[in-house]
Amino acid sequence: MNTDRTEFRLVAGTLAAPQHMEKLQKLGLSSSLFEDNDLRSVLDAFQWYSSNHGADGGKVDLPLFTVYLTEERHVSPAIAALVARLTDAGGEDMATLIELLDRLKARAARRKLRTIADNIAAFTDSEKQPRRIEDFASDISEQLRQVARLSSQSKQEPIRDELLRYVEEVRTREVGRPTIMGMSIAPYDNLNVALSGLRPGFYYALGGAPRRGKTNLMLRLATLAARNEKIPVLYYSYEQTRRVLLTRVLSQESLINPLILQTGDIRTKADLVTRFNKGIRETSTYMDNFYLFEGDRQDTIEHIRSVAYGIMDAQHASRCAIFLDYLQKVPTVNPYASLQKQVDEVSGLIAQLSTELQSPIVAVSSFDKDGCRMDTEISKDRPTMFNCTGGGDIEYDADVALIIVKDYHDTAQLDEKIANAVREGAVNPHHIPHFDILNLYIDKNRDAPEGGNIIVQFLFLIEDNQMVELGYKDVEERYSYAKAGKIFEWMLSRGYLEAVGPGEH
Repeated sequence: MNTDRTEFRLVAGTLAAPQHMEKLQKLGLSSSLFEDNDLRSVLDAFQWYSSNHGADGGKVDLPLFTVYLTEERHVSPAIAALVARLTDAGGEDMATLIELLDRLKARAARRKLRTIADNIAAFTDSEKQPRRIEDFASDISEQLRQVARLSSQSKQEPIRDELLRYVEEVRTREVGRPTIMGMSIAPYDNLNVALSGLRPGFYYALGGAPRRGKTNLMLRLATLAARNEKIPVLYYSYEQTRRVLLTRVLSQESLINPLILQTGDIRTKADLVTRFNKGIRETSTYMDNFYLFEGDRQDTIEHIRSVAYGIMDAQHASRCAIFLDYLQKVPTVNPYASLQKQVDEVSGLIAQLSTELQSPIVAVSSFDKDGCRMDTEISKDRPTMFNCTGGGDIEYDADVALIIVKDYHDTAQLDEKIANAVREGAVNPHHIPHFDILNLYIDKNRDAPEGGNIIVQFLFLIEDNQMVELGYKDVEERYSYAKAGKIFEWMLSRGYLEAVGPGEH
C-alpha cells in the first residue's frame, strides 16, 4: 500500500494524542484535505469516536476502536490493518502535527488551484461559450475565496458551538467556585484577585528598573504556578545560568542567602540544615513541572513555541506557562539594526504565542534611561510601560501591563521605625536586612475584575530574594507610620530583625 507519508504521519499522530484533536480541528484539520481514501475514512471515524467516547489522552484503545470500525462502520480488513499500522507508528509532537497540517492544507490549495486553472483554460479555449463571462468569472472568484479559506491558519466557524459550550459551562458551574479565572498565584492573594490569576492566552508585561526585584518576582510567580497548577512552567533567562536561577529559587524556599547556599558550611549548623531541608521539600513539590533555560541566540519565540509544544506533549498537558527574562534580549530569526523594531517584533510574537497556546506568558522589560531616572526619590513622576527600552508598543500588545517601582516614602518610614528601635536598644543593630518597599502598578488589565485597587505593595528582602506581599496601597494614605509598625512586627516575628532583651544592649 503506497500511503502518503505526510497524511499517514498526521493521522497516526492524531490517534496517538487525541487531546490535540480540538486544537487541530480549529486549525483546519478535515478529512477533505486527504487524497488517501482509507486514511480519510479512518480520520472521519476517529473524529466521531473520540468525540463520543471521551478519548482524551494517551494511546487509542485499539481493540475497542477496531471493534467500532468493523461493527459500526463495516470497514474492510485493509482499513483495520491500516489502523493497526497507524497505532504502532506512534505519535508526533504538537509542533510537528501543525507543520504536517499546514503542508496538507497547502497541497490541497494547490490541487484546487490546478482545477481552477484547468477550468479557466477549458473556458477560454472553447469557441462557443455556454455561459456569460461575468457569470463564469464570479464563479471562479468564489472558488478562489474557498482556496484562501482553505489555506488560512484557522478554521472559520460561526459562534454557535462556542455559545452552546458557554451555556453548558454556566449551567453546570459549581456553586462557590473560585472567582480566579486563571492559574492561581496564591499566597499572593491580593495580586491573585487583582489579576484574576495568570489567565489563559494572556500576555503579561512587567517593567522595572535594575535592582527592583523583577527576576525575584518572576521566579516566585513561576514557581507558584508550577506548584498550584501542576502544569509545565518554562522559565527562560537571557542573563543568568540555570545554576544561579536554581540557587535563587532555593533561596526563596529556604530563606538562606544565595551566597551561603553556594559556598557556606550548611551541614554543621542546625538552623541552616533545617531551612535547607525545608527548601528542598518545597522545591520538590514542583521540580517535575519547572524548567529553567539559559537563553541564547537560538531561543527565538519560534523555537520556544516548539519547545513548549514538546514539553506539553511529554507531560500530556493542554496548557503551560512561559516566563521570559527579559524581552529586550529575546532574539529574532532575522536580526534588526534597530532595537525598537526587534522589541516590536518580539512583543507581537509573544502576544500571538500566548493566544495560540492558550497559556499565560510573562515577560520582563527593562526601562530606558528616562524610566530609570523617573524611579528615583527626587522624581515627581513615575515610569510607565512607555519608558521601556525599545519603544512603547509593548503596552499595546500586552493584555496586562505591570510596573514595579520603589516606594521611597514607605521605605523611609520603615527605615525610621527600625532606626528608632536600634536607638532604644530594642533590636540588634548588626542583624538588619537590606530591604525596599515596592509598588506594583497594574496599569493595564484587560477584562479586569470588578473593584479592587491597582497598586499592590511588596516588601523586598534583598539578601533572601524574598518578595512578601503587603497588600493594596491606599493612594489616599498620607501617613504610613502605622503600616511601618506592622511590617516591623512581622520582621521581628520572622527573625529578619533580632530583638534585644533587657541588659543585652
